[in-house]
Amino acid sequence: MRMRPTERPSGQQPEGEQQAAELRAELDELLRASRYASQRERRLDEAIRATPGRQRPDGELLRQLAQARTLREGLGARCLQLSDQLEALESGIRNGQQPPPQRRTPPQRHTPPQPRQTRQQHTPPPPVRPDIGALTERITALHRAGALAEATGMIDTAAARLAPADAALLVGMLARHGPAGASLHLARRVARSVPDHSVAVLAELRELGLAEEAAEVFHAFWSYPASAVPGLLSALERAGLTADSATLLWEWGSAPMPELTSLAACLQQHGRAEDVRTLLRQAAGRSTGDIAALAAGLPPALAALLLSELAVLRPPVEVVRLATALDGAGSTELYAQLLAPMLADEARHRTTLATLRTAGLPTRPPAAAPRSRWGRR
Repeated sequence: MRMRPTERPSGQQPEGEQQAAELRAELDELLRASRYASQRERRLDEAIRATPGRQRPDGELLRQLAQARTLREGLGARCLQLSDQLEALESGIRNGQQPPPQRRTPPQRHTPPQPRQTRQQHTPPPPVRPDIGALTERITALHRAGALAEATGMIDTAAARLAPADAALLVGMLARHGPAGASLHLARRVARSVPDHSVAVLAELRELGLAEEAAEVFHAFWSYPASAVPGLLSALERAGLTADSATLLWEWGSAPMPELTSLAACLQQHGRAEDVRTLLRQAAGRSTGDIAALAAGLPPALAALLLSELAVLRPPVEVVRLATALDGAGSTELYAQLLAPMLADEARHRTTLATLRTAGLPTRPPAAAPRSRWGRR
């Protein structure tokens, strides 16, 4: 007797439900493997961070950490992929739809599953993560063969293209197994990338205990042009590295006058008023000649802020020395800006005002000369 299409032998599971059961079993297995990979990655990371003092972490640990990250990300992507398939299959079963024939292909032993970026069915595969160990060996082989320009070019390309975690791992591998100075060169090249990327690599290097290379990145920040500094400070703050931000401001307070003037103006334009105050407070400790030149080059509002900080921070004899320089140069407006904070609180600045009078300098802002209706003659 022939069975109708909807009839099945007793005890046989519907095809859609059988496929769903197989997907669930595979998903459970992958989830267990993903949890194990995450635990291994965490243990390796803790072992690297436990490296004492400034000692470099073991190269084998860095290699294993790179492998564990790749495995964990690949397993996680495959779990999401199976979850999507299972969701679609179960939805079809609830709606009474016949599932499509299931085609099984043998797993790729050496090809990690492609990560999924959205929940759409057809998405372009993301770029495959590089093999950091193989990249290290290639750079080292080129260097040993005398192809220094090619090796350097490969390092420069890696600095621009690698994700922060991979870039930090490559720095560690080069420090341990690569040519002398290669890890420091990579660190310097990373510092030339966009601020968010270079700051992220800095944080990763510190996590890996690569103190020398992290210092190389940080010191390279000092050579940033003034126009890039506000973005760099913002990136450091977003990464929670506010102490580094403050340190850089103090260092830039000793920059040459043109750079310092430009930086203060850039910070002001980006609304970073507190950074401007910190920068100028540091600059207020410079020589009388430097301060006079800086005040003359700053916009009026910033010059007033600089002179106000100086009146508060510097001893009376140094304030009088600057006042003498400004008066002698005929800088009437700057002299008035120096006097303003002292006149606003005469009790606090009594000694400084008395010293100015003793030196024969005015203690009241000069009155503006009346303008003739015919203009200057």
